[in-house]
Amino acid sequence: MNTDYDYLLKVIIVGDGAVGKTALSVRYTQGKFMDDYKMTIGVDFSVKMLEVDGYRVKLQLWDTGGQERFSYLRPLYYSGAVGGLIVFDKTYRPSFENISKWFQEVRQNRGPNIPLLLIGNKVDLPDWQVSTEEATSLAKNYKSVYRDVSAKSGQSVDDVFMALIKLVISPDSAATMLQEDTDVSQTQQKLIMNESYNKYNKFANEASAFLEAGNYVESLNSLKKALYWARDTKYPEAIKWCEDNIKYIDQFVNQSTPSKGLQKVTELMFACQFCNTYYKVTQDGEYACPDCGKKLVKMV
Repeated sequence: MNTDYDYLLKVIIVGDGAVGKTALSVRYTQGKFMDDYKMTIGVDFSVKMLEVDGYRVKLQLWDTGGQERFSYLRPLYYSGAVGGLIVFDKTYRPSFENISKWFQEVRQNRGPNIPLLLIGNKVDLPDWQVSTEEATSLAKNYKSVYRDVSAKSGQSVDDVFMALIKLVISPDSAATMLQEDTDVSQTQQKLIMNESYNKYNKFANEASAFLEAGNYVESLNSLKKALYWARDTKYPEAIKWCEDNIKYIDQFVNQSTPSKGLQKVTELMFACQFCNTYYKVTQDGEYACPDCGKKLVKMV
């Protein structure tokens, strides 16, 4: 088959929420930094064409939602990945303490030999909570390599992606890479130029923004539009993602809305002990946190 590239590489970017995964992807593919990113719901991806060691490489970067409630969706997007970046925020230690979980999750889904680099983002900020030495030591425990980067300034961003690409297309790993599922790669290639997918992606991003703002009704509306275009695209992972999130938000909205015929109660306060967030409701009952999915605790 005649193509305009020698390698089609799918690379995943994983890590806790808000560590800068989307910022890294945008910095590398578009050469810019934006500080008003919305939370990634499920997955988003971008593409970059480049030449590495004489090879034409078409790189697909799949940026996955790091929040716990997306954990059951992420394995769907790991399919076909040949390498990855595991990212944490150097100014937020809990994101570093979860690194072991990310190494295990990726390797359980893609095998123990998938090339992975450990990345400490936000090196441009002064209040580090994780030293370069500590992160380097942890990377060695997982037979990986560590690098400090800054998506904001661009420091070392190009270098880490180039290092990962070279690791993937090296003679030792090229044979394995060429045996990846051809159907998965062809599907991904078609999606990039598919107008229906672009519309799906537009409404999925809208749903993300509405959800973050707490507007569940509009988030549901956008998800339903995204589902329509996902079905038109015949993209099974996107269809499942929309259906699962519609079910999740619909359940939360129904829990938060008093049933007809019941006497309205004064406002009650519930709290998520994991997110340190409070919610007011007008009917007593059991509620789940819209951010992490954990059960809310009633404040007495």
